[in-house]
Amino acid sequence: MITEDKKEQVEKLIEAAGASDAVVMSDYSGLTVSEVNELRGKLAELGADLKVVKNTLLGIALEKAGLKNGGLSGPTAALFSQNADPLESIKTLVSFLKEKGKGEVKFGFFEKAFVEASGIKELGALPGMDVLQAQLVSHLSSPLYRFANVLSGGPQRLAGVLNQIAKLGGGESS
Repeated sequence: MITEDKKEQVEKLIEAAGASDAVVMSDYSGLTVSEVNELRGKLAELGADLKVVKNTLLGIALEKAGLKNGGLSGPTAALFSQNADPLESIKTLVSFLKEKGKGEVKFGFFEKAFVEASGIKELGALPGMDVLQAQLVSHLSSPLYRFANVLSGGPQRLAGVLNQIAKLGGGESS
C-alpha cells in the first residue's frame, strides 16, 4: 500500500527531474554521513540538490518524468541540477567521488537524454562553462585577427616599397 508520504516524495522527485537539465544516479557506498553532507553543501552552493531515496520511488519518478530508468540497484543518491549549471553540477559530483575514492556514478540524464556512467564521467571532465565560452570566443575571433592583419599588412608593405623607391631615386625620369 502506497502511503501519502511516498506519493508526495514521488511527486517532488518528478518535479525535480522535470526541472533539471542533469539528473545523475550515483552509488554513495563508503561515504560517511559527513561526506554526503559536504557534497550536498557543495551542490547546494551551485543550486543543485542531492537526494537519497529508495530505488523503487526513484524508479517510479523517473518513469513518470519520461526518463528511461537505467536499472537502479544498491544505495542510490540522485543529483538534480535544477537551478544550477548542469555541467558544473556533474563536475562537482564526479570530482568529489574521485577525490574521496568512494562511490561511483551509475548513469544519468543530460538534457533528458540517457547517458551511461562513462559519459557522465566524460561530462565531468569537461572544462567549466566560463572556460568553454572563452575558448569559443578565442576560436571565433582568431580568424578575424588574422584577416585584419592580412588586410593591414598590404598597405604597410606598399608604403615600405614606395619609401625604398623614393630613397633610390627611382620613379624619376631623366
